[in-house]
Amino acid sequence: VQNRDPNGGGLKPDTPVTQTDWEVYIKLLAADVTRNQSPQHLLSAREKLYELLINCIPADVIIKTLALELMKNLDDSLKHEVVEAAAFYEHRIAMGSKDIFHLEAFLAKYMAIYKRYLNEMFA
Repeated sequence: VQNRDPNGGGLKPDTPVTQTDWEVYIKLLAADVTRNQSPQHLLSAREKLYELLINCIPADVIIKTLALELMKNLDDSLKHEVVEAAAFYEHRIAMGSKDIFHLEAFLAKYMAIYKRYLNEMFA
């Protein structure tokens, strides 16, 4: 479906680009992981990661998109740690064979970083 200009032109410059289902799914996953950092939520996140992998979304695309989503609501002092972790686990994905392990490890690392930040901020 195209949003056409009534004067016969092409697409309007302000036409929003719709997100794919997997991008929306990753956005929800990022919000869930940021909201709650517990082993139960990590297990739930692992199931969501499996769902993405089963639907043929490459692991490197998942980790890049997930890192960008996680950093949207993150304090600037933590962003470098998240980028470093994403790069580390993306490299591990490229070198290893079990993508789910590295994706889950990245989420666990993010949860630990964010939980530490919350504890330091409210302690």
